[in-house]
Amino acid sequence: MPAQFDRDARRLWSALSVSLVGSEITLLALPLFAATKLHLVAFQMGILAATGQLPFLLCSLPAGVLADRVRRRPILVACDVGSAVVLATVPLSVMFGGPYFVQLCLVAFVVGTLAVLSEVAHYAYVPTLVGRDSLTQFNSRLQVSYSVSESAGPGLAGVLVQLITAPFAVLIDAFSFVVSAVLLRSVRHVEPRIDNSHSSTVRSSLVDGLRMLVRHPVLRPIVLTGMFVAFFEQAVVALYVLYAIRDLGLSSATIGLVFVAGGIAAIPGSMLARVVGDRIGVGPAIVVGLILSAAAGLLVPFATGSTVVIILMLAAAKAITALTFTVANIHQWSLRQSLTPDELAGRVTAGQRFIVYGGGSIGALMGGVLGSALGLRPALMLCVAGGILSPLLLAASPVWRVREQPTSPAEESENVTDAIDV
Repeated sequence: MPAQFDRDARRLWSALSVSLVGSEITLLALPLFAATKLHLVAFQMGILAATGQLPFLLCSLPAGVLADRVRRRPILVACDVGSAVVLATVPLSVMFGGPYFVQLCLVAFVVGTLAVLSEVAHYAYVPTLVGRDSLTQFNSRLQVSYSVSESAGPGLAGVLVQLITAPFAVLIDAFSFVVSAVLLRSVRHVEPRIDNSHSSTVRSSLVDGLRMLVRHPVLRPIVLTGMFVAFFEQAVVALYVLYAIRDLGLSSATIGLVFVAGGIAAIPGSMLARVVGDRIGVGPAIVVGLILSAAAGLLVPFATGSTVVIILMLAAAKAITALTFTVANIHQWSLRQSLTPDELAGRVTAGQRFIVYGGGSIGALMGGVLGSALGLRPALMLCVAGGILSPLLLAASPVWRVREQPTSPAEESENVTDAIDV
């Protein structure tokens, strides 16, 4: 990459990294507050988790159309500023006796909506900034940021919730978005103008991104598997904090430390991704990584014994899941970007978010329903089992035969034959 692009890539990476740490604080602070201060039941926790995921189901496709019709960097800046403003309402509401359950749901929904638009624009923006040859390198670096944020964020959140309460912990997240917006504004690379001379109708544009996902022989099984994985994963997430506090008797700070284990383990996962892909192939790295990450979740519902043993079991589950899922995620992430033409980048990412995270929003609500009907531990067992079975769909698909990352987009299935070991 030219020096200018390399400098701008670092600024983009820094902006995303700063906001990721803040978001991890809020991700744990809100359910901790809901469980400990508002005393919500499992079904309400499911609703809270679902409202944060619902924008992926409702807003992903329109966001993709927008990201393919206007420049992406201004979208990223606007989303950061909007997120900062919305999150700042949480500590402000303390003066009026809040925050309240309905308010938390609204904040989760609005911030989730802005996150959808930001993620779609970000995934579409990166290939134009760093080039396809550097995608795996950039995504690995960004995955390190995810790992560090997952390590530092929850641990910091657990401590902050106990020291300054959850509403003011969220204020730090608001500040992180301000910093991210400033960094994004400092990127000097002139983004190519989007050619809208051949733009189709909004409805046709929405269909184009979905059509590529559902017809592509490699992307289709990945996105469908991702939908089931996200469904069961978010069902577990909806119940996790409530289970850890009420059934296992853990404190906010301890839960934060358990999450730290996952963040730390994800760091070597991001560093090993290319090595694993080179050794066993891109497709097997995705399939095996997803299966192992789901299987590690069995330690959660079976956690029992002394407090130390329980903490070790939960930490081991987080660590194994993070390590293996990170390897799988980097490769499926880079594979989708590599196979997608620039003019469809926003809509394909949006379609992926719509299908995968839309499944997650339904799963979060279902987790609350199952937790209320069966109890927290049995519901977790059922959801973890579903998560283990989901990746098996990929083993019988063309994904298994992909050995290396393609270096150019492919609009039809025959364009990826060079990447598939037949």
